[in-house]
Amino acid sequence: MVRKILVLFSMAAFLITTGCFKETYNMDKLSGKAQWSPTFGVSAVRGKISLLDIKEIPNDTVVFDEDGFIRIIIKEDSVLELGLNDYLNLEDMVSFTESYAIGEVDLAPFTGSVSPLTTTGELPFPVFSNFENATLSQGALDIVVRNNTGVLINNITITIYNVSPHTPLGAPAVISAINPGQTGSATINLADLTFIKNNTSAGFVITAGGGLVLNGSNLTIQMTGRDMKVRSGRIKISPQSLPALDNDDTDTVDFDPGDGIKIDSIVMKTGYISYTINNATPLQLTVSLTLPTSVSGTNPITKSFVINPAATLIDSFSISNSRISLGSVAAQPYNKLPVQYQIMVSSQNNMVTFNSSDKISIDLGMKNPEFDHVKGYFGKQAETIEKDTADLEIKDILDRISGDFHLANPSVTLKYRNSFSVPIEIDIRATGYREGKTPVSLELNPFILGYPRFPASRDKDTLFKVDNVNSKLADLVSMVPEKIVFEGGAEMNPGTDESMNNYIFGDSRFIGDLEVEVPMEFSINNIQFTDTVDNFIKDDNPGNDSPIKVEDFEFMRVDLEVENGFPLGVLVTMSLYNPATGDTICPINAKEILAPAPVGSDGKVTGSMTSRTTITITDRFWSSVNEADMIIFSFKLSTTDYETKDVKIYSDYGIDFKAALVLKPKLKFN
Repeated sequence: MVRKILVLFSMAAFLITTGCFKETYNMDKLSGKAQWSPTFGVSAVRGKISLLDIKEIPNDTVVFDEDGFIRIIIKEDSVLELGLNDYLNLEDMVSFTESYAIGEVDLAPFTGSVSPLTTTGELPFPVFSNFENATLSQGALDIVVRNNTGVLINNITITIYNVSPHTPLGAPAVISAINPGQTGSATINLADLTFIKNNTSAGFVITAGGGLVLNGSNLTIQMTGRDMKVRSGRIKISPQSLPALDNDDTDTVDFDPGDGIKIDSIVMKTGYISYTINNATPLQLTVSLTLPTSVSGTNPITKSFVINPAATLIDSFSISNSRISLGSVAAQPYNKLPVQYQIMVSSQNNMVTFNSSDKISIDLGMKNPEFDHVKGYFGKQAETIEKDTADLEIKDILDRISGDFHLANPSVTLKYRNSFSVPIEIDIRATGYREGKTPVSLELNPFILGYPRFPASRDKDTLFKVDNVNSKLADLVSMVPEKIVFEGGAEMNPGTDESMNNYIFGDSRFIGDLEVEVPMEFSINNIQFTDTVDNFIKDDNPGNDSPIKVEDFEFMRVDLEVENGFPLGVLVTMSLYNPATGDTICPINAKEILAPAPVGSDGKVTGSMTSRTTITITDRFWSSVNEADMIIFSFKLSTTDYETKDVKIYSDYGIDFKAALVLKPKLKFN
């Protein structure tokens, strides 16, 4: 630019010189000092700023309507997704493993008799046909003596012995005063006694009146074992039903769906109860199983199976198309499956070695379950929205814009598909961030989502809209954040009520998509667009001592002619800019605000407005010219009503400008 100024001065000197030579003057009459102040103007630079430039910056966030209206739309799909397995897994819910001692079994009664030949003696006990040896936990031996001797028997004492070693079994039985033709009886307690075949005898002592003659048939001692339970031994066990095996005498299977979850009922589509039964006893087991509250059609589910001695049975039975009630046990009306069963045992007429501690183990599970719905209370299950950052990818755009504006109608919509018939409270926390700005929080209170009300509906597809009424959304989006950080969570069944009217279906899921929409309709204050051009004033030879000094000029200025296509007032600023250091130097403002473009009733401009203004170059600006390679022209925009009137922004808005350097040198003559 200095070169251009020198050319101008050379032209002026040429004109002055040629003018002097064209006319004849008396040079002696000229003053020793002279000054001339011509004014020159040079068209220096043209520029254009348009929002159409934004279209050239690749991003999926800035959207242009067909009429050019601009919206910023941010979409985050599946920011919240809950599936059935997050809350309930039927295959893991039923895991029943128990091991039971078979316990004591009944020993069939036995009967035998002996007929003494003497008043004192010991006779072998009658042969036991149903055991070789047996240790009893309970039982009674009834002894009946029939007196056919014709003589009064004063008393008779009977003692049961083990032969080897010779020890009494229990206390003696004493029977007194048996008249001729009559019987007397007594009972020996057999609890905790062990009988051994061919090793038991009956000892007796008889006291009678005179003339007692025993012939081996006129006095009979009959012994009958009854009510006997075998703790262990080698025995024959006749077919019999065992009592309930549960140690607490409750015949239920516990369901464990998870902490705080209480299930009332399950309606199955398909599925099986799998079972593994290990029979570690020498007995054959016949098991009849009934689930009285699990109904298929109109009948309870029933299953029978046989397990051979010392064998394992692995199988399953169908519970498809059934309704399983887990809420019929009064003491705990949830998560309890009543089970009725009968277990028949038998040694199949074989002599077996038995012990009451022999085990039966049972494993139950749910196999391939597919259910229609589950009813109950599903607790306060929670899902956390991990902190995540949505990058709006508009930093390049924001780098061209500064200032403040307030959006009129921003909205955030949570679109969701919910098939959990359970109240769910959503807590979404969002904070916007932009370089050089204070972060702004959404401040949206937690809210409960709509959910289907079974049986009227099983799914709900709806949305929840966040706007200025229920949040500080306008403040957040008005800052035009570069990034938004999301976090929060979802909780089932907020509050303290534990209603059993929650429903979850086999295909239940919750999927939430987030969409932020920012229509570019706003009030605006000092928003700034910039354009950078080459420094057309800089001296191309800064090393030379320039003969041009600012004091040699009466004035220097830049005249601007601006065609404003925005419905906003514009203040123009010119600044020197050093791209090497990033420094902006000596900003100088135009004298007048450029007039806004006229606006129609629809809020869109109807044409552009041409205005003119002047930027006067200051001493400091001029002295810093050679410190910058570029010049920045900034255009600050404000609504005419100072943030009280909303305007709409379209992509075809722009500013065309023309800058001309105008200067008036002082030509001095000494």
